[in-house]
Formats: sequence, C-alpha cells, structure tokens
Amino acid sequence: MNILLFSAVLIFIAFIRELLTAYDIKRKRNAYICKHNLRNIPSVTLFYRLIKRLSDIILSLMVCILILPILYIILGLIIKLTSNGSIIFKQKRYGLFGKEFTCYKFRSMYQNASSAKVNCQKDGRITPIGRFIRKTHLDEFPQFFNVLKGDMSIVGPRPLPLNAIKEFGDAENGYYRLLSRPGITGLTQIKSGRKLPVEEYLQYDCLYVSTPSLINDLCIIIKTLKFSDISY
Repeated sequence: MNILLFSAVLIFIAFIRELLTAYDIKRKRNAYICKHNLRNIPSVTLFYRLIKRLSDIILSLMVCILILPILYIILGLIIKLTSNGSIIFKQKRYGLFGKEFTCYKFRSMYQNASSAKVNCQKDGRITPIGRFIRKTHLDEFPQFFNVLKGDMSIVGPRPLPLNAIKEFGDAENGYYRLLSRPGITGLTQIKSGRKLPVEEYLQYDCLYVSTPSLINDLCIIIKTLKFSDISY
C-alpha cells in the first residue's frame, strides 16, 4: 500500500513538473531550432508531450520497482564474480536539444576494454556474461532510471555517445534527431539499428521525430517486444 501511495505521489509530482516546464522547453526548442537553422519542424502538442511523459513515468516506475532491483542483485553478483569493475556502466551521451546526460547500463565489457582485441569472430572487450546480457538486451534496463529522471523516453532516437559525433558529423539530420528525447528503443532499432548505414540510421531517426504520434510509439514498443537490436 505504501509503495502504491509513493508511486502515485511520484507520478503526480513528475506530471506537474512536466506541465510547469512546458513553456521553458518550448523556449529551448525554438532556440535550438534557430541555432542550427533546422527546417520542416513538426508541431508537438502539449497533449502529446504530457501523455507521452505520463506513460514514460508509469512504465519506468513499474520497471524500477518490480524488475530492476531483482536484475541488479542477480546480474550484479554475476558481473562482480566474473570481472573486475563496477556493476553499472556510466557514459555521457547527447540528450534533448544536445544536452549531455549520464546514461546507465549494466557493464558488459572488461574494465580495461580498450586494450582487448577485436576481430570478426569475437569481441575480446566483452565479458562472457556481457555477451548474454547484450543479446537479451538486459544491459539496457538501467536506462529506465534515465527515463524516470526525464533524461530519456521509452521511445525515441537512441542516445549517442559523445564521440559518435565524429561518425554522424554536424549534418542537419544529426541535429534534427535531437529535437526528441532519446529513447530506450525507437524506429531505427526495429529496422535493425546498428546494422544500418549511417545515412539510413539518421533518416529513420528523423522520420520518427518528424511524425510524433502516440500510436507510432505504441507500435514501436510492440515491435520491440517481438524483435529489435536496441544496443548502441
């Protein structure tokens, strides 16, 4: 009962916060568009933003309370027993309007991963349990905490590491995709994500951003549960 009351209060506070910051987000959005001279900007209604955020809060809160603690105990113990280093991997990534935030994942690489060998058969940087949690996408579950904080959404373009700007460059599409909160999954990921050329990756991200729809978000979630590669 206490957990339900706490959850309800947290959801209410987060929802009110989103409502009160609506004007500030709109101002930052307009400034970002002008700064990067972006065109063909979609209109995003307050109703869409509030319902999307409310859905994010409810779903991520359920995962953080019911699933994440169990995963942390089980995977955390295995990760600690099989390799040195922290349980959670933290990395700075680009979020809404290019703002940097700390993205969380279960660690799937060795602590000295940069010195390990990589070949076409096997990536020596990845631990044995890391290969399993990557294949099953369990490493992504800590990002539900990012969603709860407001850094990410359930659905959106994947958040890119800061060094990925070298690959994606300063092209207009690279900035355009940051008009939306980054997501745990997205349109690009259900199209086989990392296997796509950079140009197609950006095109799918921009297509998602240009067509904001709750129905689209729901369809992406359903398809993700069937199959997707959401790692990046």
